[in-house]
Amino acid sequence: MLSFLSFLLPGPQFPPIIPAMKRTIPIAVVLAALVLAAFARDFVMPRLIPASTMAAHDTHPQEKLTLGADAYDTAEKAALFHPDMLAHSVLPVLVVFTNDGDQPIVLNNVRFQLVTRDRAKSDPYSLDDLRRAFTAVRAPGSRAQDKLPIPLPGRNKAHGGLSQRDRDDLEHSSFAARAVEPHGSQQGFLFFDVGDLENPAQGARLYVTGVTDSRGHELMYFEVLLGKP
Repeated sequence: MLSFLSFLLPGPQFPPIIPAMKRTIPIAVVLAALVLAAFARDFVMPRLIPASTMAAHDTHPQEKLTLGADAYDTAEKAALFHPDMLAHSVLPVLVVFTNDGDQPIVLNNVRFQLVTRDRAKSDPYSLDDLRRAFTAVRAPGSRAQDKLPIPLPGRNKAHGGLSQRDRDDLEHSSFAARAVEPHGSQQGFLFFDVGDLENPAQGARLYVTGVTDSRGHELMYFEVLLGKP
């Protein structure tokens, strides 16, 4: 009889919030996993390819040297870096030198300059300048992760600067080659201050001077159009 009555009697009534919480918890777990994965990923340089195969390049046939450049001017491409480059008006540009000759090319005195479509000129950031560009403190609640429905560490606190890991990644990725060996290539990133310019690579040109051959003779300058005007 008792078992029969228990069958007829309604079971315990949970507050309506419980089913909603059951639905919310898996979503929160997935969001937390995605955020943590984004912060934990390792930085990997793009695969080194010959400069002549890049969409934007300039070849000096006599010296058998090619400079290629690729502007990381979209959120998808700039996501290679953990710091938000575009939000800080920093344009990463991947540069590749390919030497198809039999003698080394010397880059000890190489100079890079970006000229935007409005004729503004920008030299690449040094590593120290780049670190300072990211030291602006962001207000509490201004980050995307502060708006997630999960209590992440540091939520709604002021943030700014670069972590040691970010600094190491930027140093590792920065162009630092001093020579290009015969039948070899060298690559690295340059980081330019583009201010508030929208679509900074559009119509921009990268000029490179100071490249010399093994005898110390300076080559003609390189000019690469990064994006269609």
